[in-house]
Amino acid sequence: MFKIRLISIITCFVVLCLIYGSAICHAKDVKVGFIYSGDTINDNSFNEMVATGLRKLQKEQHVRVLPRRGGFSMEETVGAIESLLAEGVRVILVNGVPYGNRLGVFALDHADTTFIINDAKIEGYPNIISIDYAHGMGSCLVGALCAWQTKTGKIGFLGANEMPVVKEFLTGFRKGVEYSGQDVEILVRYIRPGVSLKGFEDPKQAYTMAMNMYADGVDIIYSVAGLSGNGAIQAAHRTGNLVVGVDSDQDYMAKGSVLTSMIKRMDIAVYKEVLAIVNGTSAPGCKTYHLANDGVGLSDMTYTRHLLKPGVLKKLGELKAKLISGEVKPDASVK
Repeated sequence: MFKIRLISIITCFVVLCLIYGSAICHAKDVKVGFIYSGDTINDNSFNEMVATGLRKLQKEQHVRVLPRRGGFSMEETVGAIESLLAEGVRVILVNGVPYGNRLGVFALDHADTTFIINDAKIEGYPNIISIDYAHGMGSCLVGALCAWQTKTGKIGFLGANEMPVVKEFLTGFRKGVEYSGQDVEILVRYIRPGVSLKGFEDPKQAYTMAMNMYADGVDIIYSVAGLSGNGAIQAAHRTGNLVVGVDSDQDYMAKGSVLTSMIKRMDIAVYKEVLAIVNGTSAPGCKTYHLANDGVGLSDMTYTRHLLKPGVLKKLGELKAKLISGEVKPDASVK
């Protein structure tokens, strides 16, 4: 009798596995390759935000995460991908790619592998899921906030380099300043000229440049520079000025010196997209994370809220609503 019941239980479990697929049976077998940009995952910014989502998947879904360094060139990235393919990995997340469709063409040769391209807009490939973030929307809030808060009438933008994604942040930032109605000067500097990705990897240079910007009368800097931004945060803390962090909530890194952070919820986006693959519900194409779905937004300003001028929070809420409705467009022409 016991054997009959045991066989019945096993049979039912097998049937459930056949019905529900990987969500029940194979989650522990899923291996996710993580190709991160630069030299370290623990950068308190771009890479670490993604890693947070992957760690949650490890804990809750028991997926295996295999990290690889790459992202600074197509050759590096392809080498990292090939090493993962050799280990039987069929879900590969690439964190930031400046070469877009070149990777799409490569993906076509590996139709049995699903590629998730984070922080990119790539469409038209059957095995690519790309995750795009509304940088301009979040940056528009930053620009308005800085314009309302500056005491010197001079604020700064410190970008890692001049690649299009960084310019998207800058365009939104300028739009926010324009929306504020304040007469504010914007000083723009880049850690590296052109599209050199090393601009994301040089906190020492960022510190020097931020110190110079503060010496020129800037009192708030919007730092869009990944790991390099840590240098700008240090400069703000040393000089008693303010800085705005990016990608993750960096407010804690210099309490009272980081006015706010423009957070990209890469942890949530990556978690959702990989979970959909595990559950067998994923679909290729570009997925956009923006203000309306909490894909981007400002930090809670826990350590600086007391510094805000009267009415600023209300005005930020109004601007957010206008950005979501489309009344204000962060990529519209600016002065």
